Amino acid sequence: MGNSFSCGYPMFCNRHRQVEPKELLLMNNIWKTNDILYKRIRMEREKLEDKKSGSLVRIVAEFSPCKASGCRCKKGVFDEVECDNHGWKNSICTRAGCKHPLSDHASHVMSATRTEFAATIKVVFDIINIKGTLENTSKKPKTERIILVEDVFVSIYHVLLKTLRYDPFTAPNIDKIYGTPPFEKTNINQILLNFCVQKFGKKNSVLDLKDALKITKFVLKYFNTWFWTLPDQLVDCNPRRYSTSYYNYYRRYLLYCCMPRLVHSITPRYKASKIFGCQVLKYTLITFKRELQVWCYKHNIMWEEHAKKFCLNYLPIYMDLLTREVFNDNSYIYIRNFKLSDVHKKILFLENS
Repeated sequence: MGNSFSCGYPMFCNRHRQVEPKELLLMNNIWKTNDILYKRIRMEREKLEDKKSGSLVRIVAEFSPCKASGCRCKKGVFDEVECDNHGWKNSICTRAGCKHPLSDHASHVMSATRTEFAATIKVVFDIINIKGTLENTSKKPKTERIILVEDVFVSIYHVLLKTLRYDPFTAPNIDKIYGTPPFEKTNINQILLNFCVQKFGKKNSVLDLKDALKITKFVLKYFNTWFWTLPDQLVDCNPRRYSTSYYNYYRRYLLYCCMPRLVHSITPRYKASKIFGCQVLKYTLITFKRELQVWCYKHNIMWEEHAKKFCLNYLPIYMDLLTREVFNDNSYIYIRNFKLSDVHKKILFLENS
């Protein structure tokens, strides 16, 4: 099965958890509306879903274990041509040791609800897509392959296969691969909020607290859609400063923040700034800062003067001060826990003092 549905390459301490409702860690689903890659793959899946129900049942049977008593066949192989719309109900699996009818491989989906069947087809589509992608990329020269990305695809592939074979109507559990988010005690959103209050929460600060909060919102929005630097391209980094390698964080980033664009049957897409914290910020800040400022200089011609002032004048000041604090291991931005209500009180205090 060498053809894929056009996936290709896109474009991670569990001991301490930040107790926060899961929905607050996720990207708002509106991203799906504007994501070209997500929409393209969804269109390809819809082509599969438009096939006759019998054809879909046979496809599922090709990935499902035989339910006949004592049979060890893990997936069906059927050679017959289509003869009806009931999933080749008279087809016999040709695998050695099986020789059982298709219905023994697909009985679970034949009695499934519409919702259960749709979820199963989504998993099947992702399995086919990932397999085709891996086969295609394996033919490329090593210099053109990103083995780390391939490893994440392989891990997801095995989870999806196991889900389809043993519990097809349950959402695939990818948390068993690299752990469950969040991955650091204090997330990046909280660190930047602490930074704003710490640096700009006084009279005559270099930036007003209100302005700093606006910049923070802009920075976080960009960070959550920014593509991290590949581990072998990371510069200005001393690995001895960290308890977890960038490689491990990067795999988790791929799985929870990137792969939902490509593999639609897995978990919702997470915000990187909500599930990562201090260590990831240190790993990524230098490159992120540079690329954000380059992006601003390239796009400011389309902005109004107010936006230009924020991004060309205020943002460099903000990012320089943030960089100093991030690499100060004793900084208060890592140990404080300001809430938005605290910030609003601080703003009122500054305005009335």
